[in-house]
Amino acid sequence: MKNVTDHFNTVYDATFRELTRLSLLKAPADDAHDLLQNAYAKYYALISRRGRDAVRDPKAYLVKVLKHEIAHYHRRRARFTTLPLDAAENEPADENVEELGILSAAAEEIVSALKDEPELTRRIFLLAYGYGMKLGDIADGMGLTEAAVRSRLARARNRIRIKLKEEKEQ
Repeated sequence: MKNVTDHFNTVYDATFRELTRLSLLKAPADDAHDLLQNAYAKYYALISRRGRDAVRDPKAYLVKVLKHEIAHYHRRRARFTTLPLDAAENEPADENVEELGILSAAAEEIVSALKDEPELTRRIFLLAYGYGMKLGDIADGMGLTEAAVRSRLARARNRIRIKLKEEKEQ
């Protein structure tokens, strides 16, 4: 059993960052981590039952399972969504600063100011600045143009800058 756990931890460490990016591109931040956790749980259950050699390419398997999880999430969400699009887009999300690994006071202020931004802008901001993704990759993953991603980031930075300046003056 220890051998399986060690193998899982090695695979997890090697794939976590890339799979996190994929899940954040395709699902809201609040749900993306749950979808990723489900994919890893299914992988762990499989190698626990059948042994670590049950999967020839763990990364490919995890990507496939994660894509299935995301597709299932969107099918389920489409069936049960009752809020109008405008309300859902402007609803603030509770970002867990510790989970993002951001500890400085300035970063906390920025994350707090991001709560006023639409979900799509928050996701773009998180992928660009939290995970260091290139704007072209974000645009491709979200089905946007690179110019749209760049302008969303620029407008968000300006609004955050103004908001933080106003808070300092008070």
